[in-house]
Amino acid sequence: MTEQYLDSSLSPQSRSEDLLRRLSVEEKIGQLCKGRGFDYYSRNGHTIELNPDFVEWMHKRLFGTIYGVLRADWWTRRGFENGIPAKMAREARNRFQELALESSRWKIPFLFVEEAPHGIMALDTTVFPTALGMGATFDSPLLEEIGSVMGQESAAAGIHSLYAPILDLAVDPRWSRVEECFSENPFLVSELAGAMVKGIRSFHVEPTLKHFVGGGRSEGGHNQESVQEGFLALNNQELLPFRTCIKQGSAFVMSTYHDVDGEPCTGSSLLLNKILRKKLGFKGFVIADAGAIEMLHFRRLAKDRKHAAARALLAGCDGDSGHSTLAECGQSLLDAWESGLIQESDLDQAAGRLLEIKFALGLFEHPWTDGKPETIFASDPHREVALKTARESLVLLKNDGILPFSRTVRSIAVIGPNADQGMNMLGDYTAPQRKENLCTVLEGIRHLAEKSGIRVSHAPGCGIRQMDRSGFSEALKLAEEADLIVWVPGGCSTRFGNVQTDPVTGAALTPPVTESDTCEKESGEGTDRATLNLSGVQMELFRKLTETKKKIVSVPIMGRPLLLEEILEKSNALLCAWYPGMRGGEAIAEALFGIFSPAGRLPVALPRNVGQLPVHCNAVNFSRRDYIDSPGAPLRPFGFGLSYTTVEYKELKVDGRSVSIVCRNTGKMPSDEVVLFYLQAEESSVIRPERELFAFRRIHLVPGEEQQIKVDVTNDALGIYDRNGDFHLEPGRFRILAGGNPDGCLSASFEVQNRK
Repeated sequence: MTEQYLDSSLSPQSRSEDLLRRLSVEEKIGQLCKGRGFDYYSRNGHTIELNPDFVEWMHKRLFGTIYGVLRADWWTRRGFENGIPAKMAREARNRFQELALESSRWKIPFLFVEEAPHGIMALDTTVFPTALGMGATFDSPLLEEIGSVMGQESAAAGIHSLYAPILDLAVDPRWSRVEECFSENPFLVSELAGAMVKGIRSFHVEPTLKHFVGGGRSEGGHNQESVQEGFLALNNQELLPFRTCIKQGSAFVMSTYHDVDGEPCTGSSLLLNKILRKKLGFKGFVIADAGAIEMLHFRRLAKDRKHAAARALLAGCDGDSGHSTLAECGQSLLDAWESGLIQESDLDQAAGRLLEIKFALGLFEHPWTDGKPETIFASDPHREVALKTARESLVLLKNDGILPFSRTVRSIAVIGPNADQGMNMLGDYTAPQRKENLCTVLEGIRHLAEKSGIRVSHAPGCGIRQMDRSGFSEALKLAEEADLIVWVPGGCSTRFGNVQTDPVTGAALTPPVTESDTCEKESGEGTDRATLNLSGVQMELFRKLTETKKKIVSVPIMGRPLLLEEILEKSNALLCAWYPGMRGGEAIAEALFGIFSPAGRLPVALPRNVGQLPVHCNAVNFSRRDYIDSPGAPLRPFGFGLSYTTVEYKELKVDGRSVSIVCRNTGKMPSDEVVLFYLQAEESSVIRPERELFAFRRIHLVPGEEQQIKVDVTNDALGIYDRNGDFHLEPGRFRILAGGNPDGCLSASFEVQNRK
């Protein structure tokens, strides 16, 4: 007779309840634990062996989730020599699953999870621009494509869940994780993240929404520090993307380290039970970020680890992230249970949530994978999506007519520390890369210049953070000899050096991990900044380049908004690239040569100085009042972006809840155009941002073409959530602002008469 939990005709809930009755307390605790897969294997040539201590532990307390089997990066010290490339991914994954099934008396399979902030963090996968670059596209259908690529590559490798998308708002650029965020604007984050979730789930892979909640507002831009935010703003801004993605059916949420107004995100029943589960309707599994549960003890919120584990579980945090020390995994929960701090029913509730997801995903019926990751990872169609994203992510901030390059240009000097550093194109949470899979700015320019007979020279000139000026002389010599300069400064979000290949065999080598005294990393998790100027001696070199009197096209590649006012003023053109991914150099070169018109928009405001922060768009005054010693407005606001053409906006009409506007390409070049629709409440019971984005469309216009864009004003856009998280639709007068760049919007008013 088939056991009830093995009967696939029954509901996941019924199967979970039956299996829970059979499990011991230790087995239930095991389901709530997540092990670090990258710590548990060794590789000898093409053979993967599981570490003996891990095998022994699995027979003692089986994990419910295995994380990062495929993960490779500077932090894990995994790469091409000792990590798992695409050709070995299926075998390695199934080897782990084999251990799970042989270790469990109930044959409970592992749920496999990987990081994926801008593509799966594994060898040979597709690497997209970081999230700020995705945000700059203002293209929801494209984000669904990106999600589909990530879902398909995950499914091919037998991965069940991805740590993506990131829903934090990038409101403080000093914060190290800004590059992982789509935008400072909650509606843009909501729309793009919802589209990515839809794409990921189309391949039966479950996104993990992170990080709950509000980390982009941490005090002083310090990662993991307190967030001082009222619950009115929390409900109307930070929670908006979570509402959208939960409605899409996301099964996992990750709780994080900090507190919101004193409520610890991983130990607050208010945040996790009342708000996340009851108000937002989340039915799935909450996993703590690595170390977040024990941090409750370190931050004096629990007297020891077992009390921290109990507090988190009772508050609604179901699972813990594993440690390298196997003996620590689940021990705090076991100690809490043995001390009477939690009941077995508490464990049932949490473990039941994970088991339901496993049953819903069909893991018991299909624990193995027979996919062929080597044919799916970074396939030609997937690389095309990466190129399309890179193209759409570029934001043109200035152009005096020098772009696109004219036929009179005969020589170009490509100068700057990010001109030919492949790993610096990719951002944090990225695996080492094969050289043939990347294109730097220098390579992209050389490829197109050869076709036009243009001579290209190159010198980095300096590093990102290093103070070495010895490269100045060569860079300045090349600049003097060229017709124009392409200046490529910016940031760095990896501790890897540049990509390398074996000089004899041509095989990919793992780049060396730089030590602290030579590390160029100034962005990415744990690298918060007090200043936002270009690091090292980059500005010194730029000023010397301006003294050559040559025309300069600046292309900063960065992971956060940096202070670009002087570069903007003294450059003939400025093309902003957020870490643009594996084909970013190709896209940048195409934009410079006019193969397409850049048309991205700023997903975050560019500040003039650190003293004016915060300067994001969610403010009562969009432009802000001046200081006595500085303008109050940002250097460039959220939503700003130019193109190689001009677009006329006209005929803004509001008909009930329907809004339409006509835009026409009045220039000489085809181009995309991002049309933005803002709402302004002219009377409200509580203060609201001056401009609330409620719709956007990215369209394509050829010269002379005219399009009418129609959108609806929904109740969600008109209404507000109060401090208790209850929604209200208030009558009153509203204004619509619509157009391209924020300073050129047309406006029209309408009135909401009732609550219908």
